[in-house]
Amino acid sequence: MAEAAAGMRWPLPAALCPVANFCFYSSMYLSGLFLAALSVRRYLGVAFPLRLQGRPEAGRVLAVSALLWLLACSHCSVVIVAELYGKGEEDAAAGRGGGEGGDLKVGRV
Repeated sequence: MAEAAAGMRWPLPAALCPVANFCFYSSMYLSGLFLAALSVRRYLGVAFPLRLQGRPEAGRVLAVSALLWLLACSHCSVVIVAELYGKGEEDAAAGRGGGEGGDLKVGRV
């Protein structure tokens, strides 16, 4: 909201930009994954009503929840890794990484 209020410019410290993106995208992935897990549970309850009688085991529910959190957070951690390690490669490709005058030289075969 701060970005929208500032005319689509990032007014906060630069370190918070990848964190904000990580939180935004991981919450979207998590909501979709939990809805999918709920749909699978309901399908199994309808398809196999005698096998899934009663309440689900708390340990199994916690394990599935932890797995979904791990999956979403590991997938969205690419945002933070790209922000931390991508800038050095961009600077080197643009010629700002030091070297021979900033020119990109192509060797001839």
